[in-house]
Amino acid sequence: MRVLLATLALSLAACAGPADSKGGTPAPAGDGAPSYPVDDLPVQEKTIEDLRAESLAAIDKEACAAKNGEIRQEGMLGTWRCVVPYADAGKACRDKSDCEGKCLLPPDATAATDEEATGACQANDSPFGCYAEVNAGKVTAAICVD
Repeated sequence: MRVLLATLALSLAACAGPADSKGGTPAPAGDGAPSYPVDDLPVQEKTIEDLRAESLAAIDKEACAAKNGEIRQEGMLGTWRCVVPYADAGKACRDKSDCEGKCLLPPDATAATDEEATGACQANDSPFGCYAEVNAGKVTAAICVD
């Protein structure tokens, strides 16, 4: 995670314009912007913990429970979501139109892209994980979402 954040910071720094004599990035000229360096502007950064707390506070816990949802941390940042199960989870399918969610190649199945296959309906509305979809009876390319 630290490597990812460091890489992102370096990438953004590389995209910045030339530095002024004080070492800061000058504000754009001609638009009425102040003449002091942009780097001197106050920055209010949110930590991952702040984002996690905000995501948890934004969840309507009663609405989640009414849908039989489970509040859990997901994704690379570990933000909170209400994960709702699908009623047809695990049902055999040949296309996403057969399911509430996606029609997925079962994890224990092996099939190449564009090969004929029968899938299983997605267990819940979580977008995270590694999977290959089955559409029109054929396997699509696998993807991993985090």
